[in-house]
Amino acid sequence: MASNAMPPYGGTVLREGSRGPDVSLIQRWLGGVSVDGRFGSKTDAAVRQFQRLNGLTVDGAVGTNTWDALYQNWASRHGEGEIWPGIPMRTGQSGATVKSAQQRLQSLVPELVADGHYGPRTREAVLAWQV
Repeated sequence: MASNAMPPYGGTVLREGSRGPDVSLIQRWLGGVSVDGRFGSKTDAAVRQFQRLNGLTVDGAVGTNTWDALYQNWASRHGEGEIWPGIPMRTGQSGATVKSAQQRLQSLVPELVADGHYGPRTREAVLAWQV
């Protein structure tokens, strides 16, 4: 995978009721739904439609297979690489989007661990980057 490609699936199944930047990212990949970081009924319906059209298990949940298929579908239309998820990341959030940001921030703060959890060290690195 290219160094600028999205990181692999973050490990948490996203489904109705999930929130955060990874949800926002899949909403962007899906298109046609509001990008608000809240996995509601419209996102669920869009995920199910995508799964049905792409020969995936139709369960409305975004696990590894659906995540990868969504990204590949996006990349085939828009090119590989990272995209901003559309909502700010905040302390306490976690997932693939946070891990990707941490990996980028390591150039400023080499001791930052890219673990996918937005904690105090990540916040400090973001503040260092903003200066």
